[in-house]
Amino acid sequence: MLGTFENDQPKIEIEVKGVNGKPKKVIALVDSGFNGYLTLPYVEAFPLGFVLTGIQSNTLADGSSSSHLVCIGEICVDKKCVTTTIDIQPANIILLGTKLLKELGKTFLLDSLNGKVEITDSKKKS
Repeated sequence: MLGTFENDQPKIEIEVKGVNGKPKKVIALVDSGFNGYLTLPYVEAFPLGFVLTGIQSNTLADGSSSSHLVCIGEICVDKKCVTTTIDIQPANIILLGTKLLKELGKTFLLDSLNGKVEITDSKKKS
């Protein structure tokens, strides 16, 4: 699956689905510093009807603290899907984290010089 490299940011199209059953395609920024699954802004998440599971607090890189909603939903990357937790925050950005790529068995390739972003199935180690 090919993505794009816009403004020095690697992005790919994924699908998310909540309990309303209607999948939605969104463009996510692949964030190698985010060790979660997915972060969605309120405006994208609420219409999908995710199931709220709680509130979580995280320490950010600058040392400050941030709280956000945690929901359950389905995320599909390159036709592979997983039902998992999704962080819902007011910020207007969609972040795809490394935990999601690992859960789906995906490899993230970035060729910044040529502007190439690719998500592929990982090869198992022998």
